[in-house]
Amino acid sequence: MSRRILILCSVIVVLTAALFSYLTSDDASHYVVFSTWGTATEVESFQRLIQRYNDTKKPKHRVKLSHGEQYQYTERLLVQAAALGFPDVIHLDRMDLPLLVRKGLLEDLTPFVDRDASFDPGVFLPQLLPGCTVGGRYYALPHNFSTLVLYYNKDHFDAEGLTYPDSTWTWTTLLRAARRLTRSNPDGKIVRYGCLMQIAHSTLIYQNGGSVLNEGLDSCVIASPESEGAIQFAVDLSEKYHVSWNMLSQNLQWDDMVAGSRLSMIANGRWIASWYAQSMVPGTIDVAPLPRGILRKGAATSHVMSVSSQSTKKEEAWEFLKFLVSEEGQRMVNQGGTNIPALRSIVYSDEFLHHPTTPTMNNQVFLDELRFSVGWPFELGPYVSGYTLQSQLELATRRVLLGEATVKQSLKIMEDEVNRNMQTQRDVPASKPFVGSVMFFLCAALFIVASLSVRNFRRRRRLREG
Repeated sequence: MSRRILILCSVIVVLTAALFSYLTSDDASHYVVFSTWGTATEVESFQRLIQRYNDTKKPKHRVKLSHGEQYQYTERLLVQAAALGFPDVIHLDRMDLPLLVRKGLLEDLTPFVDRDASFDPGVFLPQLLPGCTVGGRYYALPHNFSTLVLYYNKDHFDAEGLTYPDSTWTWTTLLRAARRLTRSNPDGKIVRYGCLMQIAHSTLIYQNGGSVLNEGLDSCVIASPESEGAIQFAVDLSEKYHVSWNMLSQNLQWDDMVAGSRLSMIANGRWIASWYAQSMVPGTIDVAPLPRGILRKGAATSHVMSVSSQSTKKEEAWEFLKFLVSEEGQRMVNQGGTNIPALRSIVYSDEFLHHPTTPTMNNQVFLDELRFSVGWPFELGPYVSGYTLQSQLELATRRVLLGEATVKQSLKIMEDEVNRNMQTQRDVPASKPFVGSVMFFLCAALFIVASLSVRNFRRRRRLREG
């Protein structure tokens, strides 16, 4: 190989090393990067919280917000990790914790918890702590949660002489009331629907004694008679009883239908409570537990805060994480009214129970439902993401609505597809993500070297032949 090729090889190796060093170094702007998602109101709340932390705590590295859409949020994080751009502090749905821990992306917080005398896990709602651990180790701390409840229009119930929903309601009670509440015009067009349970379709499976994943959370078992019965009930609400609309009706906006008095009942979370209250006549809307199936199972989504294992500022990330879950930070979360704080001292006080954004709602219902709740929308393991299961369940439902398959056939298709996806994940070693990045850059360097060598060889051959 000529001296020129050797020099080029040396330059490429140096540039590759420099690029790798840059990608693994501290953020060029010296920030602690905090990643989250949410509505505009939620993002504004986090921005105020970050501003408060930066102004009062005067950290060495100021905190900077990185905001992404909730849709495919976990997949976005995985891409960032592969590019060695994983944030320092990450806002997660606790369902995705096992997957990210298996991939080696999250820091074990147990040593931080054990040595920090100023921190006490006992201040949190006890139901939220198990969702922060994997293998008995803390990989996150609880930040906020929401349970699914049944919102209902009290004026509609009063006009029909119906008793308000309560914890004794079943699927049968729900359907009976929904049929009474549904209204059509003289032309037969429905102008007011009785209910919408679309957000709780996966919860209906658990209420009917079914499961999406097995007990070990490593295999999909949704193709069961229990799951079939639940999804059939969900489909029948729109296709048989016409008290609801189906997911193919994209022109109907859930929350606008509620606020416009065109929908009497809807399953939804705390995140929409203040918007309903502000958009409707005061006292019009209230909340009740989700109607039960064979079992009384509610649904809860819990959001947690984690520290990246890739972070070069772990101590500072820990300090910011503590602020996020402190009384000061949690009080700021509560002010927005879209999330329920994880601290017992706040949720059992008038600050939440008589929240100024929902003063006429029975806010205690959100707390009561927590002890009956399973993970929403699914209980997840280390081999599948919530996005995968959610998109597959939507596809399964669409096949039924389009007449392409029965519920039984469609759930079997979903089960097989999810299990193939999980098998692929099991076959991938749980390795550190930077290894793949290093290999990529080295392979790219070798490809360039090989290309230059071939080019040089051809040039020298042409000179000899000439």
